[in-house]
Amino acid sequence: MTRDAIRDRNMPDRKELERWLFSEETGQEDAADAAFAHVFAALPKVEPGEGFVQRTIAEVWRLRARRRRLVAFGWAAAIVLVAGGALATYLASPRLAPAAIKAFVFASGHAVPWLVAYTTVAMDWWWTLARVGSVIASVLMTPARVAAVVGVELFGILAFFALQRIAGAGRLGDAHV
Repeated sequence: MTRDAIRDRNMPDRKELERWLFSEETGQEDAADAAFAHVFAALPKVEPGEGFVQRTIAEVWRLRARRRRLVAFGWAAAIVLVAGGALATYLASPRLAPAAIKAFVFASGHAVPWLVAYTTVAMDWWWTLARVGSVIASVLMTPARVAAVVGVELFGILAFFALQRIAGAGRLGDAHV
């Protein structure tokens, strides 16, 4: 905020405002806080007019009544739909129940054998893969091969550690080649 900008405003205590701005510019934190408190306390309070308060209260009450009507209408609609659905189900159940049962029996009668067949095939593949894995594991689990695998793993870890050291040194600018 510049000093020209504050001359255009209608401030009640111009000296307090100048003192606050000077304290802010010079870095005097405690004095700036105290001066700001005085400036803020000197500002006139803005209070709403009577007409604004009345209109706001009337609008709030109107929206509250509307929300209550909508909630009541929603509950009434839900109750009517549930009652209508229950009545329709009760009246149509002598005709619809046998058809629904027949459709379920037809679908399950055709689906269950296929499900059993596919499960059997899947389990056969699973057992084959388990057997292949156990054969490979038994071939690899000799002491010499285990030592070779551990050696390769340690060499890989050492390579990653060296790469990290080189990359970190290059990032800091102290790499020696």
